[in-house]
Amino acid sequence: MTKILGLDLGTNSIGWALIDDKLNKILGIGSRIFPMGVENLGDGDNEMSKNASRTGARGVRRQFFRRRLRKKVLLKSLSENNMCPINTKDFEDWKQTKQFPNEKLATWFAMNPYELRQKALKEKLSLEEIGRIFYHLIQRRGFLSNSRKGGSDDGAIFKGNAKEGKIGIDYTLESIEGKTLGSYLYEIYPKENQPFQDGLERIRNRYTTRRMYIDEFEMIWHKQSEFHSVLNYDLKTILGGRKQDNYTEDGILFHQRPLRSQKHLVGNCSFELSKTKCPISAIPVEMFRIWQWVNTVEYNGKKISEEEKAKLVEQLLSFDKIEFKKLRKAIGKESAEFKFNYKDDDKIAGTHTISNLSNKKFFGKRWFDFSDKEQEDIWHVLYFFDSKSNLKEYAVKNWNFSEEQAIAISRFNVKDGYTSLSRKAIGNILPFLQQGYTYDIAVVMGGIKNAFDDKWQNDTVENNLKQLDLIDNVEGIVRSKISGGFIDTIKDLLRKEFEFNDKQLKKLYHHSAAIDKVALLRKLPTGKQADKDIQAIRNPIVITALFELRKLVNELIEEHGQLDEIKVEMARDLKISKSQRNKIRKDQKRLERENDRVKKEVEKYVRVSHDNILRFKLWEECKQTCPYTGVVIPVTKLFTGEIQIEHIHPWSRSLNDSFNNKTLCYADENRRKGDKTPFEFYGNDELDWIARKERALKLFSDTKEYPNAYQKFRRFVQQKFDDDFSSRQLNDTRFISKEASSYLKQICEKVNVSPGQMTANLRQKWGLNTVLNDENAKTREDHRHHAIDALVMACGKTSYLQELSKWNRYNRNYDLKDFPMPWETFRFDAEKAIDKILISHKRISNDITTRYTKVEKNGKTYINKGVAARGQLHKETVFGKRNFNGDEAFHVRKSIDSLTTEKQLEKVVDEVVKKLIHKKIQELGGFVKGTIPANTFFNVDEKGVKQPQIFLPNKNGSPVPILKVRMKENISGAEKLKDNINQWVNPRNNHHVLIYKDEKGNLKEEVVTFWTVVERKRKGFPTYQLPADGSKIITTLHINDMFLLGVNEDEINWKNPDFDLLKEHLYRVQKLSSKFYEFRQGSQASIQNNFLPFYRRITGYGEGIGGWLTHNPIKVRISVSGKISKI
Repeated sequence: MTKILGLDLGTNSIGWALIDDKLNKILGIGSRIFPMGVENLGDGDNEMSKNASRTGARGVRRQFFRRRLRKKVLLKSLSENNMCPINTKDFEDWKQTKQFPNEKLATWFAMNPYELRQKALKEKLSLEEIGRIFYHLIQRRGFLSNSRKGGSDDGAIFKGNAKEGKIGIDYTLESIEGKTLGSYLYEIYPKENQPFQDGLERIRNRYTTRRMYIDEFEMIWHKQSEFHSVLNYDLKTILGGRKQDNYTEDGILFHQRPLRSQKHLVGNCSFELSKTKCPISAIPVEMFRIWQWVNTVEYNGKKISEEEKAKLVEQLLSFDKIEFKKLRKAIGKESAEFKFNYKDDDKIAGTHTISNLSNKKFFGKRWFDFSDKEQEDIWHVLYFFDSKSNLKEYAVKNWNFSEEQAIAISRFNVKDGYTSLSRKAIGNILPFLQQGYTYDIAVVMGGIKNAFDDKWQNDTVENNLKQLDLIDNVEGIVRSKISGGFIDTIKDLLRKEFEFNDKQLKKLYHHSAAIDKVALLRKLPTGKQADKDIQAIRNPIVITALFELRKLVNELIEEHGQLDEIKVEMARDLKISKSQRNKIRKDQKRLERENDRVKKEVEKYVRVSHDNILRFKLWEECKQTCPYTGVVIPVTKLFTGEIQIEHIHPWSRSLNDSFNNKTLCYADENRRKGDKTPFEFYGNDELDWIARKERALKLFSDTKEYPNAYQKFRRFVQQKFDDDFSSRQLNDTRFISKEASSYLKQICEKVNVSPGQMTANLRQKWGLNTVLNDENAKTREDHRHHAIDALVMACGKTSYLQELSKWNRYNRNYDLKDFPMPWETFRFDAEKAIDKILISHKRISNDITTRYTKVEKNGKTYINKGVAARGQLHKETVFGKRNFNGDEAFHVRKSIDSLTTEKQLEKVVDEVVKKLIHKKIQELGGFVKGTIPANTFFNVDEKGVKQPQIFLPNKNGSPVPILKVRMKENISGAEKLKDNINQWVNPRNNHHVLIYKDEKGNLKEEVVTFWTVVERKRKGFPTYQLPADGSKIITTLHINDMFLLGVNEDEINWKNPDFDLLKEHLYRVQKLSSKFYEFRQGSQASIQNNFLPFYRRITGYGEGIGGWLTHNPIKVRISVSGKISKI
C-alpha cells in the first residue's frame, strides 16, 4: 500500500485527498475552510494581520499611557520646586483618590503658554509661569529627527502635505529666522477678541522637530536662571537633561525610551544552527554573493577564466546594480559569437555597501587598501550608530572626513535584512568560492574546513588532502548519483583517513539536506513550543494555514496511519508578498472592467464565449494586425478559422496557456511556423528578423487597456527559453514556502511541490470540472473545488506532463487517443467520493483565555492571573452621552467629509450646520439616490489642496470653514468605559445567541456580546448562562456553527449516514442578530444566492416559513477531515 496525500493549500482553505496508489483507491477527500490570517487581502496598505490592528491600537494606548506618565512625573517635580499651584500633599491625594486636582490647576492651565514662552526670553517670570511653559513643552515635544533610519529629508514631514493642510518642518525653520519656536508661534497666535480671518497661518497642524524645543528650553533656562537661584544645573538636568548633549542623565522633558531590541526575531543559519543569520549589508556577505554569481557565468558552454572572473568582481564591487552587457564589455566578449547564459539587459546585483563606501564621495579607492578588520570596523559603525549627529562627529574625528563628507555619510544607510547564513558559515565557504568552485561544491568544502576546525591550517592535513585528491575530486563526489547521497561517502573517507568522530562529522555542511537523518515523527508536533516554531515564520497568512494543516494531517494519520508521500500545491497568495498581492488585485479589477467592455463589443458580431472574448482582446492588443505576417486582420475574419489563437512559446514545449503567451496568427502562417518560436522560425534571416522585431515592437506597445503588451513583445523576440517544461516545473520551488515543505517533512520523507499549471490542465483532461457543474470549467462557488484540486495533486505524475505537451486546444493537427487516467474507474470513483464530502468550517468564536504574567518588583517576582480577551470588546468609536430636549443620545465628532448619505446627514446635531449643508447640496442639484454629491464639502484645486465649501457666517471677519461636525447615535446597550469619565462605547460584537425555553415552555433567545462574556469570565462565571426566566438551554449559535435544517433526527443514521441527505440539509451559521439567524449551505463559497437550497433564515420560533420549529435545527460537529457527529 502506498498512501499519497494531495494538498491544495490556500489562504483560507485546505483541499485534501488521500489515495492508495497501489490499489487505485480514494481513501478520503475533503475541504477545510477557515478565516484568513489577514484582513483586506491584496488591498495594499489596508492589508494587515488580524493581530496587527489590535497591536496598533495597543501601541496607541501605550503611547497615551506614557504621555500621561510623563506629565504626572513632571507635575510631581514641578510641585516639589514650587513651579505649579499644587503641593506634595495634593499630589499624594491625587495618587490615592485618582481625582485630578482640577480646581487648583484651573488658573494655571488658563495661562497662555505661547505668550509666556515669548516673554521668558526677555523678562522675569514667576516660577509657576515657568512651570506652565515646561508643562506645555512636554505636551508637544516635536519629531525626534536625529535617527539615521527615520526617513529622507525630502519626505512629507519636512516638505509638508498640502492636501492635508500639514505644514512641513522646512517651512517652520525658515519662518523662525533666529527666533525660538514659541516666539514665532505667539506672533501668529490669534489675538484675543479679534474675529476670525481667513488665510491666517495656523499654529497647529504642523510638523516640528525635537531640536526646536530643546533649543528653546536652553534659551529660556539661561534667561530665567538669572532671576531664580532654584534654577540650578541639577534641576536643569532633572527636567531637561540629555545624555547625547553631555548631561549626566536624560531629563523628564526629553527622555526617549529606546526601541526594544528585535534581535530575538533573527533566524538561525541553515548550516550553523546555533548561529544567527548575518546582516545582508555585511562586507563578507556582499563578497560571498558576487563570487557565488561570478562562478555561474559561462559562454559557449564553458566557464569563464580566472582572469575574467577577477574583472567581473572588480566591476561588481563598483556598482549597486549593473547590466550584463557592461560586464561583457569589461571582459572583452561583446561579439555575438559569445553565447552567454545571461541576457544583455539582465540587471546583475553588485554591492551596495562596498560600492558606496569605495566611491570618491566617501573613502574612494583607499577603501580597498584597508585590512579586513578596518573594513569591518567601518561597517559596524554604519550599522550600529542610530544618531546622525554622532555618526557625523565620529566620521570627522576618526576618518578625517570633511564636514560635507560627514553629513553625506550620516545620511547613508546600509541595506536592511539578513542572508540565510551566519558569518561563520560564510567565512568557511567564501574561500572556496574565491577559488572558483560553484556554490554546491564550495558548501561541502566549507563544511570539511569547519569539521577540521583549527587543524585546517596544519601542513599535514593539507598534504593528506592533496594525496587523497579530496579537493580536486570533490566535484565528482558531490555530483555522483550515489544511492542515499554523497555525504556518507565523504563521512566514510574522513573517518578512515583522519579518524573523525561523530561530533566532528556533525560539523559538515550539505546544501540540500541534513547531515544526520532525523527520525520521522508519528504526527506533527503540538504544544507551546511547536506553536512558537510555527509563529516564528512571521507571516500571518502562512501561520494560519499551517495551524489548520497540522490539525488536518494529524487527524488523517490517526485514521489512516503514516503517509508515504505528500504532494502540495500552494495558493499564489501564500507565495507572494503583500505588494505583489496588491498589484494582482488591481490587475484583476482592471481585467473585470475590460471583460465587461469587451463582451459588449463581441455581442455586436458573434455569440459571447470565452474563445470569442479572448480573440477580440488579442486582436485589440496586436493593433488588429497579425504580428507574424504584418497583414491586417479585418473583424470579418477574426472569428473564423482563417485566424488562429497562437502560443508564442509553443504549447508542447512550454505548457504555458496564459494570456501573456498568446496572440493571433493567420492559419496558413501558423501551419508553416509549426512548433517553433518566432526567433527559431524567422531568426536565420538577420535583416528579415530585424524588420519583424521592429513591427512587433509597434504592435505590442503598452496601452491603457493592455498595459503589459510590451512584455509580450519581449517574449515574442526572445531567442532562448527553457523548453524542458517537465523538469523545470516539477523542480520550480522559487515561490513555494520552504516552511510548508520542511514542516511536513517531519512526518514524511517524500514531500513534493507540484506545478499548479499542471493541476488545471489535468483537472480538465480528466473531466473533473464537470463534477460540480455541467460546464467543463472550474467553479469556485463550491468549496469542494479545493478537494478536486488536491485529488489531482495526489494523482499527478511526470508522465502526465509529457502527455499534456501533445494537447493544444487551439491547434489539433492530428487525432489523439483519450487522455490517460490514473486508473480505469478514476472518473467514477472521483465523482462518488466528491459527492460524499461534508465541508469542514472552522468555528469563528472570540477566545477568552486565562493568562498568567510575571512581574518583578523590588527584587521579588509576582505572578498575576487575569483574563485575556482574544478579540474586539467593542466598536472602536468612543461617544459622549448627552441629554438634549429631554432625549438621551450619544455624540461623537467626525470629519465633515465622512458624511456620505442623507440618512447620516440627519444625525448632525447642530441644526445651523445641517441647514448649511442642505443648502450646498441643493446648489449642486440635490441628493443623488440618497447620497451626498461629490464636492459638497471640499473642492480640490489644481495643486491637489482641499478647499472647504461649507462656512459658518462671521459678522466681523471671514466666514469660518466647517471641518468637523458632531453626530448623534442611538445605541442600545451602550457600556461606560470608565466610571468617572463620560466615555461610552457600542459593545455590539456578538459572541453567541443562546436559545432556551422559559418556565412556560416557550422558545426564547438571549443575544450575548463579547463584552458580556469577558465580564463573566473575569468574575469566574460560565460563558453560557440560563437567563432568570429560563428553564432549559436548547442550543447556542456562533458564526460557522454547523446545523442540519429541515430534516427530522429519526431520518439520520449517525453510524452510517446518508450523505445525499446530509449534504442537502447541512448549513453553517453565516450571520447572527436578534431573531434573525442566517444560514448558508455548507458547500457554498458564494454568499450571493439568497434562496433555497443555498440559503435559509430563521426569524421566529413557531411553525411559519421562518420558524425554528419548521427548520428544526440539529447542531452537529464536522471534524477537520469532514466526519459528522451530533453535539
